[in-house]
Amino acid sequence: MKRCKKCILPETFPNIDFDDEGICSYCNSYKEFQPKGEKHFLKYLEWAKKKKRKYDVLVPLSGGKDSTFILYLSKKIYNLNVLAYIYDNGFLTEDALHNIKSAVTKLDVDHQMYRPPWETLKKLYQTSLLKSGELCSVCGIGIAHAYLKISSDRKIPLILTGSAPNEWAGINKEDIYDIDRFKFIMRDRTIISKNSLDKFLIYPILNSFFTMLFRKYSFGKFGKVVSPFYYLNRVNEEEIENILRTELNWRNDTGKKHFDCIAEPFTNYIREQRFGYSRSNYYFSNLIRCGEMTREEAIKELGVIRPNKEPENTKELFNKLDISYEKLDEIKMIAPYKYEKHVNKLQKLKKMLPQKLFNKLSIIFR
Repeated sequence: MKRCKKCILPETFPNIDFDDEGICSYCNSYKEFQPKGEKHFLKYLEWAKKKKRKYDVLVPLSGGKDSTFILYLSKKIYNLNVLAYIYDNGFLTEDALHNIKSAVTKLDVDHQMYRPPWETLKKLYQTSLLKSGELCSVCGIGIAHAYLKISSDRKIPLILTGSAPNEWAGINKEDIYDIDRFKFIMRDRTIISKNSLDKFLIYPILNSFFTMLFRKYSFGKFGKVVSPFYYLNRVNEEEIENILRTELNWRNDTGKKHFDCIAEPFTNYIREQRFGYSRSNYYFSNLIRCGEMTREEAIKELGVIRPNKEPENTKELFNKLDISYEKLDEIKMIAPYKYEKHVNKLQKLKKMLPQKLFNKLSIIFR
């Protein structure tokens, strides 16, 4: 397979071109991300503190590197009153559970675990995997709706997430977190009842567009969602890991970024089969561009992860989900973008409009 001579993106990556020297269009058009600045982030913190609530911020905590570092910043650096929130998706690894317990103990923060019924989660995972070829929509939508609920119940004005500019979401055009699309996939009532689905969604009448507005502008009911990595000067991955290991006894025995979910190797494998590229390709390529990893190191890491090789725990995962292992070949053949025509129409409009114009139009909702 042809790969970029500078990063490791393959020729199967969306909208990729190569110049005469074998450098991909993503590298040639790359511009280093410029954060909005800490002063803008501090305005959110000052706004939250002025509310004089029991908790200034809610921090979703998975035990992974990014979310744990956000918790560390919130408590240790910015001295906020923090509630950590853990979403038990049924797939938390031992390392993740260790990191969660160690972080909330050493930072002395209150925490709350949200645990949907496993039978409901299992039916949602089954349906999503067998019909659309992925599992992550269940977890992603569940996490977001639960933190909106907790912020509303506890009147927490600000939600700080660990999403970062170098993440995967902007590249994969399959909009798996669109709620209208998700509801369409889950419409088979022989698998999951409307009542169970509504309880899982918590706010079943919300669509993706208005959920996005609530997260961005809060409207007074929910906490405003802010991602600190978009505001603060970049701290490289190695520095973050060193801080967490030293201060919080954080661990990652696998060496992988998404080690906190036992299903992640399988979801990455299925993406490779269905799309021809993996999350690792994109993540490592970004690290190469910003100077945190060499191409040789990335190729070595990719060889260790081997996203095109079936993970060892695939049969164990299928047993956990009560899915026949014989269904694997069918899942790998599910066509990409099969359900994209069912995404929310207002969300489609948002994607079509320039961001500045959309921001101006959105002001009417403030």
